Amino acid sequence: MSASGSILVIRLSSLGDVLLCAPALRALKKRFPESRVDFLVAEEFREAAELLPGLDRIITFDRRSGWRGLLRLRRLLSGNYETIVDLQNSFRSAFLRTFCFPLLWTKAARYRVRRWLLITFKKNLYGTVRPVPLRYIAAIKPLGAEDDGTGLELAVSGGSSLAERPRVILCPGAKHATKKWPVENWRQLATSLTLQGFELAVCGSQDEEPECREIAGGATVLINKPLAELATAMRDSAAVITHDSGLMHLASGSGARVLAIFGPTVEEFGFYPFRADAIVVEQKIACRPCSAFGGSSCPKGHHHCMAFTTPEQVLAELDQLITSEKSPRPNAG
Repeated sequence: MSASGSILVIRLSSLGDVLLCAPALRALKKRFPESRVDFLVAEEFREAAELLPGLDRIITFDRRSGWRGLLRLRRLLSGNYETIVDLQNSFRSAFLRTFCFPLLWTKAARYRVRRWLLITFKKNLYGTVRPVPLRYIAAIKPLGAEDDGTGLELAVSGGSSLAERPRVILCPGAKHATKKWPVENWRQLATSLTLQGFELAVCGSQDEEPECREIAGGATVLINKPLAELATAMRDSAAVITHDSGLMHLASGSGARVLAIFGPTVEEFGFYPFRADAIVVEQKIACRPCSAFGGSSCPKGHHHCMAFTTPEQVLAELDQLITSEKSPRPNAG
């Protein structure tokens, strides 16, 4: 199977998933250097798409426009692409890849049944863990594209003002409550890091500003900063501490050292820091995983997957991360 001319890659959401497309886009551009590669993304994630390599054009879609908006988009795209690569594999993307009438299309695997079995019955049929970026590359292997063996390698440019002391960036936010480490633990961690001589910055969205300020104390608070600016700050820091979130992938793709605190989700779902200098802190307890994406509350009512991770444990892992030589995770694909 081959492709030429124009290629459309579809990944509508979300922040982390969009950023994880970077290795597949590089592979496509290397395989088809003369082809136009366009990227379709939900309009709220355009900023993330702008960090991706090898794109000729970014097309945005307003998901609030509903069925009529999808039909308008189909008319806009129809007949303009010889190949469509569907990395979303949802109803919307399946409709577009079918009724835009490309010469050929391919899609990424979602592993929905395996995920359901692991969450519901704790039966693991994943076999070898395949990170999401490699699932995306598997979708384009029929086109002759190959993995280049590197990480996300987002388009991070420019420089930030270097801190007088080593800086650690804390990212205490997450879309779902069960992915969040308790605020009091973040606050204790921030206090300990300050006593150890680190400069701190705490970042998050507008909705997360109150908890970010509570955690920061008198430290710098970065609210709703442009992703490109935040990625540069991450790259120039000693380390970034996050949850399983889109900002974890931004930090990984910027080249930062990453310490990720995981709770209800597990590596089999494919979202560990990809080929990054990273450590994941997690608790091996029987009720994990309880969700693929997190939820509003712990199904068991105790939230042990997060509560059992202590600030002291995070500090010890951070010390190991910062003092070690930078090198990719050996089992990251």
